[in-house]
Amino acid sequence: MGMSASQARLLSLQARQSNLEYQGQQINQERTILSQQCTALYNSLLAMDVPTPPSTTDFTTVQYSGKLGTTTYTFDASAVKPGKNGGYNITLGFTDYGHSLTRNNGYATTSSGYEIIKNGIKFDTNETEAGEVTKTVAGFQYSGNINETEEAPTEQQLPFFKEVATRPSSGVYYILDESGNYMVEGGKGNRDNEDNYTGNYYVPCYELSEWDAATCVKLNDTTKKDVQVTVDTAPSVIISQDDLANLYTINSNGVLEKAEANIDYYVSSSGEVHLIDNAGEEFFLDNGKGSDEAKKGSDKGYTIAGYTAMSMEDFKKQFDEKTIDTYNGYLEAIENSGLKKANGEPYTADDFMVYVDDNGQPHFALETDVMDNNSCVTYDYLANGSYTKNKEYENAQLKFDPATGRITSIDIPSEEKDENGNPVSWSTIDIEATTVTDELAYQDAYNDYEYEQYQYDKKQQEINAKTSIIQQEDRNLELKLQRLDNERTQITTEIEAVDKVINDNIEASYKTFSG
Repeated sequence: MGMSASQARLLSLQARQSNLEYQGQQINQERTILSQQCTALYNSLLAMDVPTPPSTTDFTTVQYSGKLGTTTYTFDASAVKPGKNGGYNITLGFTDYGHSLTRNNGYATTSSGYEIIKNGIKFDTNETEAGEVTKTVAGFQYSGNINETEEAPTEQQLPFFKEVATRPSSGVYYILDESGNYMVEGGKGNRDNEDNYTGNYYVPCYELSEWDAATCVKLNDTTKKDVQVTVDTAPSVIISQDDLANLYTINSNGVLEKAEANIDYYVSSSGEVHLIDNAGEEFFLDNGKGSDEAKKGSDKGYTIAGYTAMSMEDFKKQFDEKTIDTYNGYLEAIENSGLKKANGEPYTADDFMVYVDDNGQPHFALETDVMDNNSCVTYDYLANGSYTKNKEYENAQLKFDPATGRITSIDIPSEEKDENGNPVSWSTIDIEATTVTDELAYQDAYNDYEYEQYQYDKKQQEINAKTSIIQQEDRNLELKLQRLDNERTQITTEIEAVDKVINDNIEASYKTFSG
């Protein structure tokens, strides 16, 4: 019995030891996964670009200036280009006074009272969009007036028919005449021996949901030919009937108006609302943002600083004949602003939007800023402000400082020429060079840097927090592994003791029998 009990004890201890080793392997595997996660977080931290603060030198240029009479001219090195016969073409800027715009500090918030949504199901004979099924089918002329049928489809649904092989048992259907070019109403004696007709039958499609690229046929105004019919098999937008109260389109005058049933949308037999594409018409859902006043106007309900944003054309409607000069002053101020697009072209009045505050004062903003961002730069009108104009001179003569290479004077040719085309006279402008920093551009760049630094710090804190959690989990597993190792050591010691007892029993038994 003693030998059997010891053997059973040994097997039990060995089983416990195997189980502990298995648990230890599982823990080591979990720690390996945690280590991989920690490494991935560390690598993502290394992959992050550390924001670099802007340097004022990046926004510093050498500005040249000089006076001719009472006018001060300014230019920088980029305004100087090689000309003819060793001369230079140069663009000089000078200060003038009158209608102008001045940029305000900070930014004004913008919002749109509407969200643009894509069009729903559409047929298009010219282009095919992703997700659409296209089939080239035969087109036919139609003989007769489809709208005279009892179930006449809407104008938007014409002229589409479903092509079937079996004659419909009821309802209106169409067949081809003897020429094969015209579709005529069946069952009305429009074709002799219709019972012997072997062609396909055509059933009017009364709902867009019935249109099928595999069987759909489009009618043309010409003789029989192949045409391409496109069916959106998965409409990009199917709104609910609850949205109909908030569905808008833009009319021909550019003003938002409520969408109309069977013109802008239809409701299928299953209760789904489908938008009807009328030559690329845009649809808008009222998102609850923006003022009610802005939503009544044009420009899709945009607001600036909480006020209605108007196009300059809409703004013009507020002026009568007596005050139109005031509006023209605003146009001149925009022209004198000197603001240019990325391609170097100047902005025009069509590129601006305007809002009027509670004091009746207009404020201007670029349309692209209003529509593409959540905030925009605004400009105020000055009746007697200063602005810079540019004037180009060809083949001016420049003198340079041999020590610094900077321009010291300019000889400008007169516009009056002699009989040989040479300038009658020259005007000399003594030039001074000063280093100028664009403080506004630098401040904008620094604001961008601070935002990027905030994003970087936030991401770093998130990574550190995740790493800290992983490290804590790893420490917990390490403690658990240590406990298992201690228990395994104890079991190993006990196994050795039991194994010794068994060996002693075996040795004593053999000695007994051998004696």
